Amino acid sequence: MPKIDVQFGVSYRSSPGPQIAANSVAANASVQPSLGRPLSGGAANVTVNMVEPGTLFGDRLNQLDLRFGKVLRSGRVRTVISFDLYNALNGNPVLSENATYRDTTVSGWRIPTSILPARFAKFGVQLDF
Repeated sequence: MPKIDVQFGVSYRSSPGPQIAANSVAANASVQPSLGRPLSGGAANVTVNMVEPGTLFGDRLNQLDLRFGKVLRSGRVRTVISFDLYNALNGNPVLSENATYRDTTVSGWRIPTSILPARFAKFGVQLDF
């Protein structure tokens, strides 16, 4: 807004959540009957994804970032005092999760390994001369 020398910026991001996988380790002995041969290269086991890739996704990620700035002028010096607000909606969607699946009651499958960082603010000063 040039008349009052105020800057404003907004960034909105909306993307699908992480792709869900269920990776299970199958031993050579359990795979050999269906293959009709042992695993290649003498491997003792193979990792098998139990979910077809690209079919299941986690919760959607929605993130809003805001920036406000005030321009101050003094002779040939221009100063911008700014305030940035990241994750203004304070969402906490999962960014990545454990894909290891075990057929037991104690499984770490789909436990989040990272989430969107909490809302935070940043103040800044830019000096142009």
